[in-house]
Amino acid sequence: MALAYVGDALWVVALAIMFSASRQVWRQTDGRMRVRFLGGLMRREIALWLLPAASFVASLWLALQARGAVGDVAFIVFGLRAASASLIALLHLRWLAAAVRP
Repeated sequence: MALAYVGDALWVVALAIMFSASRQVWRQTDGRMRVRFLGGLMRREIALWLLPAASFVASLWLALQARGAVGDVAFIVFGLRAASASLIALLHLRWLAAAVRP
């Protein structure tokens, strides 16, 4: 059960980073309708808030899976949660760096 709480803490940190970074870029891109996203231009709302919102939903699903896991499965779910939280946060920061460029 302790691994579930540590996984929750990792996701809370990752989501806090993602939402605060999106909020900062939102302020920096004020007045622009479209920003760079995945090699093209996309509406600012979608480009900045899609991944944090989807990550929040994914974190809820993973948290429910972690609550029911026991034994070796609990370690596997924890590893999945730890790796995915950090990798998704890094991916999001990479996308935001592209969105800030004019």
